Amino acid sequence: MNSSIKTGLILGVSLIISALIFGSYFYQAQSPGQTITVVGAASRNFEADTVKWTLNIEEDVLGDNLSAGYERLKMVREKIFALLAAKGINPGSVTMKPPQVYKEYDYTEGARIFRGYHFQQTIYVITDQVDTVEKIAFDPLDLLDGGTINSHLEYFYSGIDELKKAMVGEATKNARERAEKMVEQTDVKVGKIVSVRSGVFQITEPHSTRVEAGGIHDTSTRHQQIRVTAHVTFALK
Repeated sequence: MNSSIKTGLILGVSLIISALIFGSYFYQAQSPGQTITVVGAASRNFEADTVKWTLNIEEDVLGDNLSAGYERLKMVREKIFALLAAKGINPGSVTMKPPQVYKEYDYTEGARIFRGYHFQQTIYVITDQVDTVEKIAFDPLDLLDGGTINSHLEYFYSGIDELKKAMVGEATKNARERAEKMVEQTDVKVGKIVSVRSGVFQITEPHSTRVEAGGIHDTSTRHQQIRVTAHVTFALK
């Protein structure tokens, strides 16, 4: 047997062996029943225990009279502070931004005429006295007896980090239950977790169907719902 034939035989045998080895690994990697990936879900309703009340005060004065504008802003601000104190709001819960002042103009054809100043200031009330704040905010007649005041409420839960951890655990448990249900008619069992990946949190008002790819944290309602998914891969045995 000449050398070229021997070389050809060796090369052919090598290719066959390589193909058999690769095929074996490919079969093992693709063999069904080795792992199962399931998406688990969990949701829970909860109630916020902290409220952030934002009050925006606005005042206008005519003419070049800055001191009058600051004085009117101060009067409205002090009235708000007095009302909050009378309702039992802890003074330490109240903060504010410095006033902002803007020049206002009237525009006519070819001319800009100075009219006066527009004053704005923001006050924040951040407290766990949620009921008290809601009573004032939902019945604002006392606040409106003065300057223009716009306000809105945001609700937060102080235990949100621990709640998120618990929800991931519940979603992972749900994934195992789903996996076990899927294979209950087979001769395999669900084994240990191979990998787990948490989805984003959707925090909305209860019974909402809103979902966003980056997650949601809606703070507009006192009663809220948290939802999360867990993508879990289990070994099968």
